[in-house]
Amino acid sequence: MRAVAAAARALAAALGLACAAPAPPPVLDALLPDGRRTEALAALAAAETLAPGESFRLREIGRDAHTSHHLVWIRDREQPHRHDRHDLFVVMLRGHGAMRLGGEERPVGEGSVLYVPRGTVHAFRNASGEVAAAYAVYAPAFDGADRVDAD
Repeated sequence: MRAVAAAARALAAALGLACAAPAPPPVLDALLPDGRRTEALAALAAAETLAPGESFRLREIGRDAHTSHHLVWIRDREQPHRHDRHDLFVVMLRGHGAMRLGGEERPVGEGSVLYVPRGTVHAFRNASGEVAAAYAVYAPAFDGADRVDAD
């Protein structure tokens, strides 16, 4: 079967026919008040890592009147918590493990998209053996104070 595919590609090239271009890598494309931010998701994940002994980092990369956009790095796990005034949308950029949403824990990995409504207890547990990275959007824009630890 590979030989047939290779022959078809060679024939198409000889005839000058265009073959399908490879898909571009997944990107973040966000229109923010300070300008458009377009960056490959892999580059966002690799933008930083945690220092030895550091277990968690949240860095804001943009905001508008209604949302704030963040990169998150987690070495091991988060303390279960909730945000009473913010909804949260998360895209896993690197790593895998399990995400607790409410009373259930489900497997997640690179490319997983998670929606956490305000008031929902949640926590990520990293099982990948490397620092996990995620892109997170809070609505409304995160104030840094709306984090309530839970059990």
